[in-house]
Amino acid sequence: MRNLKSIIAILLFSFTITFSANASEKDPSKVTTELRSEIVNILGNKIPLEVESSSSEEVSFMINNKNELVVISVDSNLNSFNVFVKEKLNYKIITTKGIQKGEIYKMPIKINKV
Repeated sequence: MRNLKSIIAILLFSFTITFSANASEKDPSKVTTELRSEIVNILGNKIPLEVESSSSEEVSFMINNKNELVVISVDSNLNSFNVFVKEKLNYKIITTKGIQKGEIYKMPIKINKV
């Protein structure tokens, strides 16, 4: 009888953990797509930089507990792009739901020559 109670308790505990882990609000790929769209809206379509050729840059950021976007690093050879991204994005409020707070996100940005 004692073993039966132990087995039932273990099964209930494992089911609870399994269902709580699967109870996410949204699909992670949909959340990151929404987050990317929101960041693109903040940055705008036209970046006021003069570049000699098209290039790809990468921005690493995280969302803090106040739903503010915090730029961690900008992987770019263009110093003016680094400054532009940090001024536009740092500490802007993000409204996308389902974001993991404290998780580092990386977003590629392509700069085209005009």
